[in-house]
Amino acid sequence: MRLFNRLAIAMPWLGLMLGFMVCSLPLLAMAADFKPPRRGLPGRREGGGTRDPIACIQGNPSQLVALLPGTNLGLTTAAYPRFFWFAPKSKAKFAEFSLYDVNEQREDRTPIYKTIFSIAGTAGIASLSLPSNATMPPLVVGKDYHWSVALVCNPDDRTRDIKVDGWVQRVAPEPRLTNQLVKATPEDRVRLYANNGIWFDTVTTLVEQRCAKPQEAALINSWAELLKSVQLDAIAEQPLMQQCRQ
Repeated sequence: MRLFNRLAIAMPWLGLMLGFMVCSLPLLAMAADFKPPRRGLPGRREGGGTRDPIACIQGNPSQLVALLPGTNLGLTTAAYPRFFWFAPKSKAKFAEFSLYDVNEQREDRTPIYKTIFSIAGTAGIASLSLPSNATMPPLVVGKDYHWSVALVCNPDDRTRDIKVDGWVQRVAPEPRLTNQLVKATPEDRVRLYANNGIWFDTVTTLVEQRCAKPQEAALINSWAELLKSVQLDAIAEQPLMQQCRQ
């Protein structure tokens, strides 16, 4: 009888624990399952370029980092994607984002979007969405674009900029994936994008979820797992700045 009573008391707690584990597993799995494209391109996702970085950067981690897989190439289904990077604590008052159209031989590049904006100099994950207006054409499906972010350490001497750069390619999702996305919950969309190697949409959708539920532990853990899966462990616990879509 005592054994039965103990089991009766323990079963509700066991059910709660199992329920929590079942609810958390999809969120954790969606990040761990990210499959980057095999093709890589030359780039620098961790910052350099200044002659005197110590004079500009004050924090630790001490590098500007583009949120990209190690291949330096991220895929997106969006015509106007959102880009993410980690900005270290610094004395910089401005940052510059640039997007370039590159020819097939990658010998020439033409800037198609540039913007300089003020920053607070605090550490965290920052982002920028391409503007969908008449002066900014949508990304062409199947074309590689080069993008960069720079901390402007000295506006009078741009050789002191700290810069990262990488690549983005817009892809057309296959009909099966499109149908799955239409029916999917936000959590399932993250998993679907991750399983199909669509980096920018994975990150953007997960950030939007964190914006809606900033204190949810499963989302925070899933974010950390996603960054760790692409060897960005050092910034996995850094705070999100401008969490909500801008």
